[in-house]
Amino acid sequence: MANPWFRLYSEFAHDPKIQMLSEAMQRRYVMLMCLRCSETLETLHETEIAFQLRLSEAELIETKQLFISKNFIDKQWNLLNWDKRQFVSDSSTMRVAKHRNKKKQASNADETLQKRPSNAIDTDTDTDTDTDKKQIQRSKATSVACPPDVDQQIWDDWKQLRKAKKAPVTETVVSSARKEASKANMSFSDFLSVWCARGSQGLQADWLKPEEKNLSKTGQMNQRVISGLTRGLIGGGNVKLLGS
Repeated sequence: MANPWFRLYSEFAHDPKIQMLSEAMQRRYVMLMCLRCSETLETLHETEIAFQLRLSEAELIETKQLFISKNFIDKQWNLLNWDKRQFVSDSSTMRVAKHRNKKKQASNADETLQKRPSNAIDTDTDTDTDTDKKQIQRSKATSVACPPDVDQQIWDDWKQLRKAKKAPVTETVVSSARKEASKANMSFSDFLSVWCARGSQGLQADWLKPEEKNLSKTGQMNQRVISGLTRGLIGGGNVKLLGS
């Protein structure tokens, strides 16, 4: 079968049988292999071979005798050891046919599986529903309510920050945060407020700056002031509100 290419091994460059030939003879040998690859060589008469190699009759006779002595060809110009060096699998036509046949078999197998009847009950809807219920239950189970000592707006902001950081809000996380607030001598609400202001994924008492801790003290003082005003006193029972 004709092929647009053939195998030419690297030993061509150092094989004594080849390298002892003149460059002209080496070219003629390669030309013969090209003709054999295209399946033209076996159809040619010697005069046509001479034309293909651009040789005179005398040069053709000389070439034939030399190549026969080197066991390159036989008397009919057939290249010896050609099939030994060239493989059937090298043919692109055979490779393409094999590939198409493989695809056809795979397609037929898929079609058979699609047409095969089944008595199994379709449970996709049920499975989806069960999955949705489990996800809802899991969401409820992991939802943590706003602690009574934390401002609702601060809590909502902190949960939004955790969501943006793709970090969960669990009882364990809340408990750890409360411990850090206690270490910093801050209210839990003020600790979460500073956390939101930082915009970080986590916060520990050791990370707080003095001014951040003072914010909590200022907030506590303001709370005492407001509470005193509500009672009509500031700093003790000896001071009364104006107008009293």
